[in-house]
Amino acid sequence: MSMKKIVLLNGMGPGDDDLASAFSALTDILDQEGAEVNSYPLRDMKVAHCIGCFGCWVKTPGVCVHSDQGREIIQAMIQSDTVILFTPVTFGGYSSSLKVIVDRFIPLILPFFGKYHSETHHTPRYARYPRFVGIGIQRSESETEAEVFKALVGRNAINFHAPSFCADVFHVDQEKEALQEGIKGLLSGSDPVPVAKDIEGFAPAVRGVFRSGETGRAGNALLIVGSPKIKDRSTSSILGEYLTGVLAAKGWESEKLTLKASLNREKGKKELCTAVDRADLIILAFPLYIDALPYLATKALEVISRHLESRESGRPCGLFTLVNNGFPEAHQNALALAICRSFAEQSGISWAGGLAMGAGEMIGGGKLLTQTRRSGPPIKHVIEALDRVGEDLAEGRVVLSQAQRLISKVPIPVVSSGIWRWLFPRFAALFWKAKARKNNVNAKDMYVKLYAD
Repeated sequence: MSMKKIVLLNGMGPGDDDLASAFSALTDILDQEGAEVNSYPLRDMKVAHCIGCFGCWVKTPGVCVHSDQGREIIQAMIQSDTVILFTPVTFGGYSSSLKVIVDRFIPLILPFFGKYHSETHHTPRYARYPRFVGIGIQRSESETEAEVFKALVGRNAINFHAPSFCADVFHVDQEKEALQEGIKGLLSGSDPVPVAKDIEGFAPAVRGVFRSGETGRAGNALLIVGSPKIKDRSTSSILGEYLTGVLAAKGWESEKLTLKASLNREKGKKELCTAVDRADLIILAFPLYIDALPYLATKALEVISRHLESRESGRPCGLFTLVNNGFPEAHQNALALAICRSFAEQSGISWAGGLAMGAGEMIGGGKLLTQTRRSGPPIKHVIEALDRVGEDLAEGRVVLSQAQRLISKVPIPVVSSGIWRWLFPRFAALFWKAKARKNNVNAKDMYVKLYAD
């Protein structure tokens, strides 16, 4: 094991004290190896969640606009040799306690795009990056969730240009000696990076009904917008509002709830849970953040799951997910969809499926979805996909294969997917440089390396 500087991100949240022995097994090994460890108990720290402003790219390049302990953690990370992500496996992903800092990783990369492993990813800001090690702890064994977790760590490693990564999942009641053996293997091992063909299979396929016996009855839909961009109209909000509009035309009633920092307080949790209790269908719309759901959306799933577990009875409902990302490839949303499906299964909610869209901000761009929109790429395929899904959901059935193909289409007519993926980084570079100029930041300053050794 060759490790000098280690950053240990402890993702145990409130109620995770049963994971303390597993965490102790890890720290014992690190002590034995004589590693220099910076350990961060995230639940006890003041770390603001990413608000999607992208100021760390176009306003204060390389550093988050939040002046808090998150900056200290990010600096320590880029100056370390290894970053260890320790977390309870939460529906196949990270806990919200860990996700709040993972979303803050983006100052470590540039807003520009390149091709890596035959996919579009952000280009590196720094010359060297630490390797990633993911340690997930399960209370109930699930091979599917374990595989999603390991793939998620690997996707993070790709996006943050880690030289290598290794990840595994252990059971909370595992014997300490066996746990330590497994952790030692992780610290010295290396896993193959999960490329497109490895994650596409995680996107859950759906064909059937989600309200058995109630087909044709209008119901109540709850749109939960998980985008942290609350000052401006987000692509997630636009997609979700259009879909609820289709349902409204079929006689459905709907309400909209945008996730905010109030979710960290009892009042916000109660507001969310009360809205869930009224719903026949939950529509969760969010952007992909660091290969999974944003912090607030992750937190919402935790809150809803605990609420449904504690209540004695309630109306059955379905969950439909709308996820968009900033890459041209829709398949990069696959792990986020898998996490949502696991949440539904664990919470007793019928999984009604999901739609995954690439290039969300470029296609959405804060503009309403209308056939006559005059600026931006054509969006007829997006509208048609949402129309089809809305009609199916209104009838309690879900047949998504055609809708997914539609929403994944190249938005520019008579342009192949290869040319679209070639054009996309060039359009994006012009967009980000223009954003920076509005803040009096020139192109050269966008590449600044504040935390370089």
